[in-house]
Amino acid sequence: MQEGLTTLEILAIAIRSEIDAVKLYTKMKEMVDSDDLKEKFDFLISQEEKHEKILKEVYEKKFPDMELALPPKAIVPAVTDILDKQASLKELFDIGMQAEKMAEEFYSELAKKTNEFSAKSTLTYMASMEKSHYAILEAEWEQIELRKSEDARHFLEADGLTSLGP
Repeated sequence: MQEGLTTLEILAIAIRSEIDAVKLYTKMKEMVDSDDLKEKFDFLISQEEKHEKILKEVYEKKFPDMELALPPKAIVPAVTDILDKQASLKELFDIGMQAEKMAEEFYSELAKKTNEFSAKSTLTYMASMEKSHYAILEAEWEQIELRKSEDARHFLEADGLTSLGP
């Protein structure tokens, strides 16, 4: 994925991806009614903003005299594309999960290639965070789908609770 790219290009791509993730999760948050799900999106947004900050700090340390020039598209071009169109919540979840999976792979591959301890540590941390973001999105989408079923509505209305417990 990043073969032949310079450190400067890799950082710019990563920063762009984090910025796009914030935009994606903000768009998704605006589409849901559940306060619980809105809080999950707030968490994801805050995480991606932290990643962007970390990457920008690295960029500024490594390239203090170079102005940051972001690429036109992120690691997952579909994220950039979907932000500009009307998309269903399902499409956004799918793109979000794809982006998190690719970001995890991106950071993991970079961590394997570096010998610098602090870079390896930061990249490994970011890869694990992206993996956890994927798991959050997957679990939340499964809950949305489950709530649509008649069995779930029956259970949530407390009728289903009578078969649980003593």
